[in-house]
Amino acid sequence: YIMSEILAPLGGLSDLPAALNTGADAVYLGLSEFSARKNAENFSVEELKTACTECHKRGVKVYAALNTLVYDSEAEKFAECVKSAAECGVDGLIIQDLGAAEIAKRVCPKLPRHASTQMTLNSTAGVNAAQQLGFCRAVIGRELSFEQIKRIAENTGIELEVFVHGALCVCISGQCYMSSIFGGRSGSRGLCAQPCRLDFTCGDRHSVISLKDSSLVPHLRELDDIGIASLKIEGRMKRPEYIACAADACRKSMDGGKYDFERLSGIFSRGGLTDGYFTGSMQDMQGTRSREDVENSAKALNGIKALYKAEFPRIRADIRTILKPGEPAFAAASCGDISAAVQGEIPQPALNAPLTSEGVCSRMSKLGGTQFYAGEVTAEVGDGLNLPASALNSLRRELVEQLSAAVLAKNTPDYSLRELTPPLFGEHPAAPLKWRCEVYSAEQLRQALELPFELIYAPMRLLGLSTPDKDRIAVIPPFVLSDCEDEVRERLRELRAAGFTRGMAQTLGHALLLREEGFRLHGGHRMNIINSYAAGVCGDFGFEDITLSFEGTAAQLAEIRSPIPRGVVAYGRLPLMIMRRCPVSGGKPCGRVRLFDDGGTPCGECIADRRGNKMPVLCGGNSVEILNPDLLIMSDRRSALEPFDFAVLKFTDEKELKPVLDMYQNNGKPSGPLTRGLYFRGAE
Repeated sequence: YIMSEILAPLGGLSDLPAALNTGADAVYLGLSEFSARKNAENFSVEELKTACTECHKRGVKVYAALNTLVYDSEAEKFAECVKSAAECGVDGLIIQDLGAAEIAKRVCPKLPRHASTQMTLNSTAGVNAAQQLGFCRAVIGRELSFEQIKRIAENTGIELEVFVHGALCVCISGQCYMSSIFGGRSGSRGLCAQPCRLDFTCGDRHSVISLKDSSLVPHLRELDDIGIASLKIEGRMKRPEYIACAADACRKSMDGGKYDFERLSGIFSRGGLTDGYFTGSMQDMQGTRSREDVENSAKALNGIKALYKAEFPRIRADIRTILKPGEPAFAAASCGDISAAVQGEIPQPALNAPLTSEGVCSRMSKLGGTQFYAGEVTAEVGDGLNLPASALNSLRRELVEQLSAAVLAKNTPDYSLRELTPPLFGEHPAAPLKWRCEVYSAEQLRQALELPFELIYAPMRLLGLSTPDKDRIAVIPPFVLSDCEDEVRERLRELRAAGFTRGMAQTLGHALLLREEGFRLHGGHRMNIINSYAAGVCGDFGFEDITLSFEGTAAQLAEIRSPIPRGVVAYGRLPLMIMRRCPVSGGKPCGRVRLFDDGGTPCGECIADRRGNKMPVLCGGNSVEILNPDLLIMSDRRSALEPFDFAVLKFTDEKELKPVLDMYQNNGKPSGPLTRGLYFRGAE
């Protein structure tokens, strides 16, 4: 039995004592590049080496977060970061981008890869797909309940990591585009501007997409009992006192002791802490950082430095000492299969009180101020001998140094490195641009089937035995699978038996389910494919084509080489966020699917920003989507679309589809408010 590790964040090297001296079993950190927290202090290569040394001699693991999307132009630089991390001896890489994982695999095959929460892993199928792609650990979504986490744990074969304390993204991780679309700063590239913390309103309710911080500290033993490998504290942008307070609370909770929940809440909160997702109670989760919260933080800081002032004794050392006449003093220590031995001065005949074994054991047990604590301590002492206290202390100190070096050597991985090889696949032949669409309503599906779309993406809920032209339709499963995976699999089997042959995957979970049920795989833009390596991974996994992420410029996306056809989103209301909690109702999604012309969102309302601009909200099934109020229109920019194999027109509230398709086929000039997305301005 291995107890769940407590995983603490490090923003910079100065945070290290806060994690180590409060009992964290592992730390995670970012390098100066490719970190999803670019605004943290982060680590230079030299600082990373120091951190690895200090952690490994204490038996603490180090994981490097290289968890941003990587453009093709950055592939070589990313490979160098992987090599640097490997040479420093990190124990694993946290990665979001399928292409980045492929690069890491090519340059350092033995370096463990952890699937970031940004990969949107919220189902058994998603985690199993990550395992098939070579990940050894999956960081699962913060929006999951205990029962959903337990189900995944019981049905998957790789380690699971769960966020147990810290900030909550209201959006499902990896699916937030609000920061990039509104501000040109991509969360998937490490520069999230946190627009969710702004005052979005719904009726007379304020800050409807800002959530309290999560805390599952009272539930850690439950997570340990179901085999969760790692209990993760969020907070690479927080100060060391916060890290120490959270790690200390987690350590005490895991060890069955008492911790100061009031201090934990006081050190940082947004109107308190919540476990709403974990317990399935989503009503009281809204929260903002108030003046009172700031004042409480200032008070809570008092005395916290004392928590991490002293070394945390984490490794049991069994010590044996032998003092014989005429022979150098001998001491040996062992920590499991790690051992060390040293020699000291030769004992002399005692003039007064000779040494006793009890006295020697007492002296050799004094391991305070080190990472060790005394286990079984024995001493074999010859009659009538003496050794000065200073000599025994020196013997003990040298033994601790040697043992520490042995622990460091044991815990420092040694990897072999290779040069990065570019993707070797042959590209598919170029073809004229084809038109596809994604529909939202039954009426839109009816119209689409009468138009010359190559392929129609349609939600599973719209399809049945009587649906015509089944081979031209790609089935879209519900986005969130965590509470309906068995039902979705059964429904897919029914649709497959009815004659549907294609499926559209927005996540790895979708992809595995659809593939296992015999569907031809088409990849959606939510897969966040933004480089040639990722396109190659999709081809190997069985995708027949892929819609690229819209977070690159048209020029960047056009450079992506792919063994399968590539497409782009060319029209529609771009998604800003997809959530498990409805900002309109303030709780669980109601499950009713209604379009704007049917009376607005399910509750008849939208949310609005500080200037009163309304954001459409689509509530349906078990998730809620906020859309950009301005339509993406590229009909008069056909030259930007020509490098691709197909273009997707996304329909939500449109009553007539034909005019939109005509506009694109005829290079029509649009009118009214519109956006070009990020295709020309890009995002940081």
